[in-house]
Amino acid sequence: NYEIIGTSQSQWGPLFEQLGMAVAEAPPVRPTPLTQDGLLGLFKGDAVGRDVVLDPATFADMCGVDHVEIPSLEVVYEGS
Repeated sequence: NYEIIGTSQSQWGPLFEQLGMAVAEAPPVRPTPLTQDGLLGLFKGDAVGRDVVLDPATFADMCGVDHVEIPSLEVVYEGS
């Protein structure tokens, strides 16, 4: 939802007044119901991208740099 804040004295006042009147006076428009085949057509493979192959993202894809292996010191505590 949008809320337009302004006054009729601003440079945009007349434009929004005309827009408001056009919306108020416009007749309701209802879409034509689809048939069963029409509904199924919305989910055709070429319409929804079923032919697209998804490859897993790499570290470089997500972070912008290649992952660098940094050796770390491992401390092992033996039980007392």
